[in-house]
Amino acid sequence: MYNYSINTTYLDIKDEDQDTQYRKELLEVFMLHEYRHKPIMKTIEFCFKQYGEQHQVKIILTELIKHSTFPFGLDQATAFTILFSFENFYYFHKALKNMERNSTINPELYKNIIENLQKNSL
Repeated sequence: MYNYSINTTYLDIKDEDQDTQYRKELLEVFMLHEYRHKPIMKTIEFCFKQYGEQHQVKIILTELIKHSTFPFGLDQATAFTILFSFENFYYFHKALKNMERNSTINPELYKNIIENLQKNSL
């Protein structure tokens, strides 16, 4: 399951503490005490099935794929998984919270996600 109630804060703290806080928050949203790949991937797959067809998410995934610098193509499911990376999770978790409550992403948050993807080309 996914814990929508967690607030992402890791980008709001000192740089040297961000990685540890990101890992902590990531585990909290997946309701885990230690990293376990299979349950995390199962939950990400569930979220993709739940939100992957939402119009704003489709545009976010298209932007991520367009700005990717990986030497191979990304499909939508893989791109969705990348939204849980350090560079993207801060904003994308907030988007998931928005969609869980309202079925859409707040326009300002949506703009921040797109700008972040363009700035942090993978």
